[in-house]
Amino acid sequence: MAVIGRATAAVLSLAILLVPAAVTPGEQRAPRVGTGWWEVSANAANVRLDHFGERTVIGLARSGDRVEVVDTWTSPLGARWAKVLVTRTRVTGWVLWPLLAHRDPPPEP
Repeated sequence: MAVIGRATAAVLSLAILLVPAAVTPGEQRAPRVGTGWWEVSANAANVRLDHFGERTVIGLARSGDRVEVVDTWTSPLGARWAKVLVTRTRVTGWVLWPLLAHRDPPPEP
């Protein structure tokens, strides 16, 4: 009986990790590589050493700063983080995904 309980717990734990990524609306998913760019859409975004929000702030990205998204992570509770390289300061760290916006490339003439 204990084996069934552990197996159920393992399946449930995996589901908690995978479901937020599976149900992310299309407009929040990263676009194809090479299309447009990302920028900070809030007044400012703390750039952190890790994606848990508990560690040291190592930089600040201001509104409109372009960033290169190099990795993403979604917590078991659904909070989404992006590891970014801030173009202006060259600082690499983690910011909350909702603080970023995707900008399309300018139309070709």
